[in-house]
This record gives sequence, structure tokens and C-alpha cells, in this order.
Amino acid sequence: MLKFAKQIDPSGPITLALAGKCSGGSLGELRRAIDKAKRMQKQIVIDMSEVTLVDRPSLQFLAAQMRDDVKLINCPEYIEPWISRESA
Repeated sequence: MLKFAKQIDPSGPITLALAGKCSGGSLGELRRAIDKAKRMQKQIVIDMSEVTLVDRPSLQFLAAQMRDDVKLINCPEYIEPWISRESA
């Protein structure tokens, strides 16, 4: 199950800290939070330090977000190459 917490810095980015298993079926709420942040015209940062598992639809989603100027931080080392492949 994917959980996330939103941290808003009034003069900086909105950080969405993810935790748990990231699966395609759990992306709806995350997508809505990203869309809301974009409407606020804020930089968006996704902190993946607590992510334990990512499925392919989630990798594709995250790769698409990176192409749309969303920044990933603290991405587990084994996930980075997968996201890079999905970005290509």
C-alpha cells in the first residue's frame, strides 16, 4: 500500500514523501496531489526514501512525471535504472 505525506514550503517546492509499495492501482491520489501542486505553479519534489517496491505502471508514471519537470529525490538505487529505461 502506498502512503504519502505532503510538505509545503511557502517559498519553495511541494514535497510528496512516498512510503510503502507503489503500484499502479494506488497512483490516483498521488496524481491528484501532483495536479493540485501544478495548479499552484509550485515546483514538485517526490521523496522516494521510504518506497519498498515499485511496479511497472508506477515506473512509467514516475518517468512521465520526470519528463514533466517533477524531481525525484532519495530514489532507491535499484529503481533508478528502471525509471531511466522507462524514460527512454
